[in-house]
Order: sequence, then structure tokens, then C-alpha cells
Amino acid sequence: MSCDILPRLFSTLSVQVHAFAFCEIQTGWQLAKNGMADAILVHYVLAGSGTIVVEGQEALRFGPNCMVIPPRGMRHSIGFVGATRTVTAEDARRVLPDGLIALTAGDGRRDILLACGSIAARYAGALGLFDRLHNALIEDLSGSDRLRHAFAFMIEELVNPSLGTQEVTSALMKQCLTILLRIHLKEKGAESPIFEALRDPRLVPAIAAVLDAPGAQHTVDSLAALCGMSRSGFAERFSATFGEGPIEYLQRARLQLAAKLLTSSPMPVKVISESVGYASRSYFSHAFKTAYGCDPSAYRAQATSLVRSLEPQSDLGIDGARRKSERP
Repeated sequence: MSCDILPRLFSTLSVQVHAFAFCEIQTGWQLAKNGMADAILVHYVLAGSGTIVVEGQEALRFGPNCMVIPPRGMRHSIGFVGATRTVTAEDARRVLPDGLIALTAGDGRRDILLACGSIAARYAGALGLFDRLHNALIEDLSGSDRLRHAFAFMIEELVNPSLGTQEVTSALMKQCLTILLRIHLKEKGAESPIFEALRDPRLVPAIAAVLDAPGAQHTVDSLAALCGMSRSGFAERFSATFGEGPIEYLQRARLQLAAKLLTSSPMPVKVISESVGYASRSYFSHAFKTAYGCDPSAYRAQATSLVRSLEPQSDLGIDGARRKSERP
């Protein structure tokens, strides 16, 4: 596969942290987890060294500042070599007073400390990045100063959790995952197991065309022609590779672009719907609501409200707070 497509794919990256927990594992224990069918579990090793064992596979070692990603939907255990005690995630789960979820294997000693997230990561709203992993992916991120600081920040938050700890840690997890993908893009390109689904060179022209211009009037016939394939052969190969048809992929790409425009552009909804390839605003609104849970106008309003709530108030911030505290 030509690596020219990878920067375009990366520019459409969408990462969402859906759930969060931290795991504390005592020496001699291991924590058994079931895989999730609709999301990827990502383990951030904040302290300690151990192994992960994916069902039916050999144990793989990890150390501090590693990111560990098991294959989607596969049962795995994480902990110490030769562990004599095992606890399932369901039995280890406890909810702390501030709402954080902790998974404890042992008596609470943190010989291994993990931040764990249930994450959906997709390109162009359609391609599951980690869906084709067959073995656990372990990446040592200790060489990145930025990531070491992020991991240290996560440790601070988990050792002394307080209001907003889950939101702060989730944001750091997303940052680390994005940098991991950047590392893979730079060092391994198409050879990374993350990009396995893109290794059929016959499909690259179609994917590139969709990413470059999702609002264009693409059809199965036009995309098949770009790939030099018959309509039926292209559609069959595309579905086998990506798990959905080319038009479904196109629609997802269009809706993701629309969501981006709704939050970054003042253009009317009707203009946005036309620019991403929808001739009918009503059809666009229906498709958007199905994908995002609300209509385009409500989505824009929610995004605007969120941005305003995050804006600093006048006379606030460190300097402002200091000045305020100094007033008589």
C-alpha cells in the first residue's frame, strides 16, 4: 500500500474515550478481563512491570510507560508472571465515592498501576483502527518526554483523585493514543498492524477519493472504476476488507465532515448538508440524528454551549485569581 494515503487518514482521525477505570494489581495476582465487541480496551502502564496473556496466545511482557492494546473482543489477563491468584474484572470492580471505578487484584497494593480506557478510534468515521489486531500490541512510550509527563500526570490524578479526575485522565489517555498513532505512522507506516485493513493496494484509490472529497457524487461504479475493478468485485472486496460496503463508508465520512463543519463554521445547516453531498436537508438531518443522537442544529448548539462553558471568565486564571485574592 502506498504510504501517501496515511497522512490523509490521520487527518480524519477520531478518538473517543467511552469508559474509564484504573487497575491496581498486587504481586502474585492477575486480573482477567473479557474483551468488548464494540470497543477496544487500552491499558496505560503507569507503574510496574508484568505480562498480558491473550486467550490462546503466549504471554507478552510490558513495563512502565507502555501502552498495551489487546485484540478486540478477546479475553485476556494482565498481571504477574506465575501469578497464583486470579480475579475477574467483574469481581474486582468497586466504585469510589467520587465516582471513579477501580479494579483491585489483591489487597490494594499498586505493584502494577494501570489506567484503562474503553476507546473507539476510527478513520473517516468508518475504519476501526484496531479491529484487525490479532495479537496484543505493546508500545514502549518512555522515549517521549511529552508522554512521560502525561503518564506522570495520570499517576498524580489516580493517587489523589478529586473532582474532575476522570475527565482529566480521559483527556490524557486520548492524547497518548493519538501520539502512539503518530509514532506508528512515522516509524512503521503501512507495516504497522494497526493499518492491516489498508494493505490491499487495489482499494487505495477509492479510499483516497472518499477522504479527499467526501462530498463528491461518488457511486459504487465510480469508485470501482478508480480501482480498475468491476462493480461487483469491488463491492465484495471492499466489504470483506472494511466490514461494510463502500456507500456506508462514504456516508460515515460525510457525516463526520458535517459534524466538524457544524462546530467550526457559521455556514447554515442547509449549506453544510449540500457541501457534504446531501441534496435533501431532511434526509441529511435524519442520517445525522441516527449517527449522532440529535439533529444538526441541536448538535451545533450543544457544541457552542460546551465551548462557552470552558471559556475563562474575566479576571480569572492564575494571575486574575491572585489579583482577586490580593484585593482588600
